[in-house]
This record gives sequence, structure tokens and C-alpha cells, in this order.
Amino acid sequence: MCHIHHMNVNDAHILIVDDDKKYALELKNSLTEIGEVDVVHSEEEFNTVFAPYKYDLIFLDLRLREAKEGLDLLENIIGEDPLSVVIIISGYGDIATAVEALDKGAKTFLEKSKVSPQEICIRAEHALKESVQERRIRQLERSSEIDEFVGDDTKIQKIKELINGVAQDGETTVLIRGETGTGKELVAKAIHRLGVRSQWPFVTTALVEKNIETIVSELFGHEKGAFTGAVDRHYGCFEEAHKGILFLDEIGDLPVDIQAKLLRVIEEKKIRRMGGNKDINVDVQVVTATNRPLEEMKDDGRFREDLYYRLNVFPIHLPPLRERRKDIPLLAKYFLSHLRKKGKTQIKNFTDNAVELILNYRWPGNVRQLQSVVTSAVLVCGLEGSQKIAKRHIEPLLLPHYALHGSDSQSVFKTLAETELRMAENALIRSGGKKTEAWKLLKYKNRFSMLRRVKRIMSEHPDLAEQFPELKKSYS
Repeated sequence: MCHIHHMNVNDAHILIVDDDKKYALELKNSLTEIGEVDVVHSEEEFNTVFAPYKYDLIFLDLRLREAKEGLDLLENIIGEDPLSVVIIISGYGDIATAVEALDKGAKTFLEKSKVSPQEICIRAEHALKESVQERRIRQLERSSEIDEFVGDDTKIQKIKELINGVAQDGETTVLIRGETGTGKELVAKAIHRLGVRSQWPFVTTALVEKNIETIVSELFGHEKGAFTGAVDRHYGCFEEAHKGILFLDEIGDLPVDIQAKLLRVIEEKKIRRMGGNKDINVDVQVVTATNRPLEEMKDDGRFREDLYYRLNVFPIHLPPLRERRKDIPLLAKYFLSHLRKKGKTQIKNFTDNAVELILNYRWPGNVRQLQSVVTSAVLVCGLEGSQKIAKRHIEPLLLPHYALHGSDSQSVFKTLAETELRMAENALIRSGGKKTEAWKLLKYKNRFSMLRRVKRIMSEHPDLAEQFPELKKSYS
């Protein structure tokens, strides 16, 4: 039996192009559990059914009426749909032709006499998983829909529906709940981008670790001379967000003394600057977020009950990454694809053991941590000269220290810089201090690449330079 995991079997649409009708029927019967299978026996029939992006997987016979006619079709398929997954099947084991097929974009080359229908089914399962993920990533990259939330988990699909609904309303107060790194600000931005207020400002402020005077000034503004240091009039976030959306992050950290004032502004749609004597009308959709237990805080008096209910009109809960595990490989590949698209790397994929590792990790920093780890792994992998991100590239990034600080980009890159300098110094020592040999051990393009890289890291992190005196001496 052939089973597809992490996708709906009915989603798979497969095309078989083979003039051997008996073999095509056998192949179709072995693939019907995967999804819908179409069969054609000639180029003419192929032209009547094929359309770009229609098929997830195509089995293409190398020889139809003429030798290598299948290769001509392959070129047409890839030319119209570069993401097509094409498996060449042939009764002839011609190595040169197989290489040519792979060069033209085929996924793999199978010789009919050496591969059973069951083995082909397994190959199809593997190819389909990659096809579905790759198409999903491309769709997300070019879609005008919500592409901030990569994933096929039902929870994520529901969140997208909620976002679309409240965005079109434009008035309802939204409360976004979720752990650190789950993407609360992305939800707020999506509500703005997709909504009726998209042409007006999106203003954000975090309310954590600020004194009362600072928060009041940030939210409502102040007049010149309102307090010591107020040398000019300052417009607050509510005024800046007029007609748009105001995103109040970490709402659970808002001091009780200010909560009544915020409630009044939301209900009356008027603010008064500190030191001012005039009410100012504001038209703002308020979106808030927190990872704190507001219900407990409400019950013990740390959060006003009336404000809680006013903010919680439209709640959106973001699940932690550990509760949507099947999305983890898709997310990782999406982040890798994004880096490749920006020209940051040529690496295209992960090894199977790397995928297994990220699937089994708990991701305390959630999606933000996963993105940081993929970014870091790309740098480590590129430094090594590998073609795929492997388990060994990711494992050191999941140590307790990194897991704790993984969402802090400065911490991430400083850790990587230190790792790179340590590798460079070890290479220098192993080469007997010969810079002309050290760069080869680390697979830099040439010794000048290593020189420039080491100098750049030392200039950006002078404190690290002091930790590697031999390196500093040789490359200063």
C-alpha cells in the first residue's frame, strides 16, 4: 500500500504519458490511492490535457513514437511550468540520455524493468511531498493573500479566516494571544494590509518595561512644557494612527493606573495630550497582543475587568509551533527559499536527518526561533561548503544557550561570529600558521575571502578579536 503523509491524498493530481497502454494501466492502478491519475498515450493527447500548474507529478515515457520524443515534451513542460515534477520512465537504460533528462529538469530517471510499481509508488510519494511543499512556498511568495502564515495546519487556516473577517470590518477591537515568537505582530500587520484601513497608517508600540509618564506620552502625546524635558509638542500613537490601526504589543504590561484612560479613549474615540486642555478626535482600530494570563490578572486585580472585555471582543489565539509540527518542514523550507530569493545563499534543501531533528525539537522560541536557526544554519553550511543543511549544522544552534536567546538576532549573529573565528583560528593552527593553507581547510573561495571575512568580523565585534590573539596577529 502506498500512503501520503502530511497532505490530503485527493490533492495529488498525476499525469502518465506512455504509449505502452498495458504498462500505463498498471502504473495508474498502483498510483490511484495517492490521488487522481490521468493517462495519455501520445503527444497529441498530452497537448489536450496539459496546462501549467495543473499536475503535481508527471510520469513521462522517454520514447513515444520517436526516440527521445519524451525529452522534447520534457522541455516544453519545464518551460511552461518550472516547478513541474517530472519522472522519466523508459524501457532503455541509456546513461547519457538519463543525464540529459536530468539536465533538462527531470526529477529522476527510472528504468521500467528495474523498478516495480510499488517502488515507483514510493518514489511518487517522496516526489509529491517535495512538489506540494515547493508549490506552496512559491504560492506564498507571490500570493496577495496572507503569506505571513506559512502552513497547512487547520489552526493556521482558521486564523487566516479570522484575519480576513476582522480586517474587512475595520472597527472591532482585536486581542491576539500567543507565546513569544508565534507571530502576533504579523497578525496585526496582516489585518492592516488586508483590511479597509490599509491605505492609512499602521502604528505599533510595545508597553513593556516603561514608566507611566513615558507610556502616557507615547500613547496620547504631550504639549510643550507638560513635564521636565518636554521641549516640543509630541504627537502620540493614537494621533499618528488616525484612520489606520494602532497595535499595542504586550498589553498585559500596561500599568493599572493607565488602563482606565486607555478604556476611555477606545470607547469615546477622543484623546487629550498631556498638558493639554482640548479633546482630539481619533478614528483608530485598536489591535492588542499579549502572552500573559489576562484572565488571572483580571481576577486578582492586576488588569481591569472592563478593559479586558473591551479588548477581548475578537480574540485570535496563535498556537505554539510544537502544536503544528507538520508545518515545521514547510516553514523551514520557506525561510530557506526566502534567503535564496534574496541572494543570501545557493543552498536549496535540508537532509533527511536535519528535517527529523527540527521535527522533534520543541521550539520554545516558536516560529521566530526557527527562522533564526535556519538563517544561522545557512551561514554555517555555506562556510563549510555543503550543498544541503544537515543535522550537524543545526544541532549546535539548539543548545540551551541558543534556545534561550534564539529570537535575539544580535545574540544569534554574535554567536555565529565567535564560532567562525574559532574555526578560522583552529584552521590557522592546523596549517602551521600558513594563511595560504588555512583557507582551504575551511573551503573559502580563496585566501583573500578568508582575510576579508576575518577582518570584517573583528571590526564588527572588537571584543571577540581579543579572544583570538593568534588570529588577530595574523589578520590585522
